[in-house]
Amino acid sequence: MNFEEMLNAQEGLVPKREKLPFGDFYRKQIDGKYRFVVELKSSLTDSIVFCEALKKEQQWSQKQRDKQLHYELHEDSGGIYELGLEPGSYQTLSQLLFENPAVVAQKGFVDQLVSALIDYASKLHSEGIYHLCFAPQNIFFRKGNLTPLLLCHGSFYSSLNDLNALYKDVENYVAPEVLSHGAIDERSDVYSLGKLIVFLYEQGSMPYIYKQVVQKATEEDPSRRYKSVEDMKSALTQKRNTLRSAYALAAAVVIALLCVVVYIEMLPDANDMIDYVEPARVVQETDPFDDHFDPAMLLDDEEDSLSQDDADAMYQRKAEEIFRKNYQREADKILSKIYNNERMGSSEKVFMANTQSMAAELMEMQKKLAEETGIDEGTAGEIGHEIVEELTKQKQQALERKGYVKPKDNNEE
Repeated sequence: MNFEEMLNAQEGLVPKREKLPFGDFYRKQIDGKYRFVVELKSSLTDSIVFCEALKKEQQWSQKQRDKQLHYELHEDSGGIYELGLEPGSYQTLSQLLFENPAVVAQKGFVDQLVSALIDYASKLHSEGIYHLCFAPQNIFFRKGNLTPLLLCHGSFYSSLNDLNALYKDVENYVAPEVLSHGAIDERSDVYSLGKLIVFLYEQGSMPYIYKQVVQKATEEDPSRRYKSVEDMKSALTQKRNTLRSAYALAAAVVIALLCVVVYIEMLPDANDMIDYVEPARVVQETDPFDDHFDPAMLLDDEEDSLSQDDADAMYQRKAEEIFRKNYQREADKILSKIYNNERMGSSEKVFMANTQSMAAELMEMQKKLAEETGIDEGTAGEIGHEIVEELTKQKQQALERKGYVKPKDNNEE
């Protein structure tokens, strides 16, 4: 049995073929060597418009590096019939996931894939080129390497009469305006990338950082999507930073509460010290920024004398000041539910249950006030973290100064 026969035997006697928008992707022997090719659809090669666009893209692609997969045109007396890919061993994202579906759960795989595709799409857009179809059958990898590669870009073929025929079976990954011969721009790629993310999490739960971004990216109306892939990437980065801030805040609350538990254990027995803990005095203040806050009203008197950038900066600064003031007041109320004589005298189990409820209440209040004042969640998380740490420290010092009644053990009754 020669090598070709062995190869065919391994592949079930018939070379494996993957259906791409342009044709069939498979491996075959050329001049005694095995090469990957794309056997073009005859319905496409019969079109002079398609063949001319293919030649134009092939010339353009030869000058590209990075994530561009190069090819040569195979022709005979009937014209172009096949694309011969540059030497190497390749597989599509669809084939990769079929052979190893667990790769999606691999740490960082989806983030790195999406980030790499967005970066390359941004580079293409700078040249006025749009990929248009990020279907899993249209994304390639070298075997043993998870850096994505792209072959043919849809905007080269936008003048074809029937784009539905080009994207047959992958229409779900193509923006509606592309199939209807509408205006094509960066938002068309935003839509396709959003659909790819939906596919990647088809068999599992989509993480928080992707849900809202994907929802906006895949809007049917292009005007409601992100204006560019860079805007989409910024939104993902902001969500990721917000999540990290939330984790940091929760960790700070838990650490502070654990410190309180340790402090309680080190206090003298109740028989040696019984002090009265004076309740905090509530002072009602008139705050002109409570409830219905509109930061824009703070700029009315100065708006005419400021540039737009200065006005925006002032708006942001005032909004953060109001958020800080309102959140400090609300956080103080929430923390006071735990840091009082009655709650501090409860059992450790009850105490920890109360702290978990308090942490959730703090996060909910932070989100609500951030929306009211118009600041982003990442900034709100940083300010909230700082305020909770400071208030926790103050309340611990107050308890230490006034004394504390440690509950008796059951054995002492």
